[in-house]
Amino acid sequence: MEIKNNYKHLSFILIFLSIFSFFLGFYLDENSAGGGSYIGDWSFLWPNLKLFIENDLHTAITHESLLTNRPPLLYMLHASLNPFVEDEIAYRRSVFLISLTVPILFYFCLRQKFKQEDNLLLILVASTVFLSPYFRTSSFWGLEENYGFICLLLTYLFLNSFLKNKNENGYKIYFQLFLLTFFSSLCIYFDQKLIIIPIISFFTVIFSKKIIKLKLFLIFLYIIFSIPYIYLIKLWGGIFPSYLTSSRNLTNQLYLEHIGYASTIIAFYFVPFLLFRGKNLLIDIKKFFLQKGNYYLILLFLIYIFYLLIISIFNDQSSLNIEASTGKGFIHKFSFILFNDNFIFREIFIYFSFLISWLIILIFLDKNLKNSLILLYFFIVSIVTLPLMQEYFDPLILIIVLTFFNSKIFIDYKNAMILFFYLSIFLVISNIYYYNLLH
Repeated sequence: MEIKNNYKHLSFILIFLSIFSFFLGFYLDENSAGGGSYIGDWSFLWPNLKLFIENDLHTAITHESLLTNRPPLLYMLHASLNPFVEDEIAYRRSVFLISLTVPILFYFCLRQKFKQEDNLLLILVASTVFLSPYFRTSSFWGLEENYGFICLLLTYLFLNSFLKNKNENGYKIYFQLFLLTFFSSLCIYFDQKLIIIPIISFFTVIFSKKIIKLKLFLIFLYIIFSIPYIYLIKLWGGIFPSYLTSSRNLTNQLYLEHIGYASTIIAFYFVPFLLFRGKNLLIDIKKFFLQKGNYYLILLFLIYIFYLLIISIFNDQSSLNIEASTGKGFIHKFSFILFNDNFIFREIFIYFSFLISWLIILIFLDKNLKNSLILLYFFIVSIVTLPLMQEYFDPLILIIVLTFFNSKIFIDYKNAMILFFYLSIFLVISNIYYYNLLH
C-alpha cells in the first residue's frame, strides 16, 4: 500500500511537470521537432492562411501560392471561425489552447478502454502526449497535425459507443454511427495519412454483429462524406496541388529502404509497451524464438536487408547531402552523430538497427492479425512517401497502440512511469539536437 501511495504522489508530480513543460515550451518558442520557428513550417502555414482570409474559397484552394501537402480544411475553418487569425501570436495561442483537447480526449479514450484502472494512472498515461516533440511543435507553432488527432480520438469514442449500444433500432445508434463516420472522415480532411482510421472503423462495423441496415447506412455516409474530397482531387489534379506533384506526389517511385527506417521508428514506440503485456519480457522473447514460424519472418527481413546491400542505398547519403539527411527518423540521424561520413560503420549500424527493430515489432505484435494489418498500412505508406518523417508516426503510434490496437495491454504505475521517463528523455534529446542544429 505504501509503495502504491508513493507511486501516486510521484504521478501527481509527473503530471504537473508534463503540463508545466508544455506551457513553458510555448512561452520559450520551443522547436523540438525541427519544423517550428518562424523560419520553419510557420513560413508556409501563415501565408496559406492569409490566402483563405483574403480570397474566396475556390481561389484560395487553387492558388499557385498554396504550399501544403494536406487538404485545406484547417485553413477554411480558421479563416471562417477563428476570431484570432489576423494576429500571429493570437492565432498561435488559439491553436495552443485547441491542442489541449488532445490529451483530454486521450484520457477519455483510456477511461473507456481500461475501465478498472485508477483515474490518476490513466491521467498519467494521457499526459505522455505532452512529451511528444511533434505534438508540442504543432501546438506551439499553429501547425496542422493535431486536428487529425482530435478527430481520431473522437472516432474511437463514438466507435466504442456505437458497438456497445444494444438498441439497434433507436435514433441514438444512428446518431452515433453518423458521428463515427463524420469524425473518421474528417481525419482524412485534416491529414491524408489518417485514412487508416476510417478504414479501421469501416471494417470494424462491417464485421460486427450489427444489423444490415446500420451497415448500409455506414456505407451511404462514407460515400456522402467522400464527395468533397473527390472534388478537391479534381481541383488539384491529385491528392496534392499539381504544382507540388514533382516533390510530393505518391506512387511516383517506391522507396523500399523506407521499410527499414519505418521499422526503427515504429519499434522505438513499441519498446516501452513490451512491458505493458503483463508478462515477463524474457519469457515473451524466449517464446518468440521457440516458434519456428517466426524464423520465416526473420529470414524474409534478412533477404530484404541483403537486397538493400545489393542496390547500395547509402552511396549518395553523405552528411552533406540535404535529401539524405532529411527525415528517416532518429536512427538515421543518430548514425551521422556516431559515424559521420564513415560509410561502412554507418551502414552496419543502420542495417543492424533495421533487424533489431523488426524483431521488436514481431515480438510486440505476437501474430495479432488486426494489429499487423494496421502496421502493414504504415509500411505501405512509407515506401511511397518522400521524405519519410518521424513526425508521421509520433504521437500517432502511441495513441493507436492504446486505442485501436487489440493487444492485451496491462497498465500499472510502474509501467506508466517507465513510459513517461522514456518519452521525456526523447524530448530532451530532440530539443538538444535541434537547438545545436539550428543555432
